[in-house]
Amino acid sequence: MSDTNNLIQEVRPLKDDGCDYTATIIDRWNCAARARSRVSATPPVKPVPVTEAAKASGVVVKIGNRISYGKRVTMGIYQLHLSGKTDREIARALCMPEDSVNHLLKRGTPSRKSLFMKCAAAPLPTESEIMRHLAAESKA
Repeated sequence: MSDTNNLIQEVRPLKDDGCDYTATIIDRWNCAARARSRVSATPPVKPVPVTEAAKASGVVVKIGNRISYGKRVTMGIYQLHLSGKTDREIARALCMPEDSVNHLLKRGTPSRKSLFMKCAAAPLPTESEIMRHLAAESKA
């Protein structure tokens, strides 16, 4: 069962073109009735623009599945982990497999241990700053 807070904090892409689709939906409902009564074909109703299209305000971060992750990506994952994000939330935010996040958070090598200690000792940047740094390493 999913936790309500995870659903609220989920990162979702913004898709709003600013149109009112009410007339289009009602036209589709009546399409079958028009076909049964053999009314001549009419073009579908176009959606009515109401406002300007919304634009996503955040940066797009898509790290994805890689053979090896660089120092900056690993550092960003450690910073997100230290700021209180779970493995699953980090994986969703970075569009990468949860297994890879778990593997990096184990800190199995001396270089990863020293990198984690460096992140833990330094003051944590805000989440938006971390995501902006990771966007530079992104495939998107």
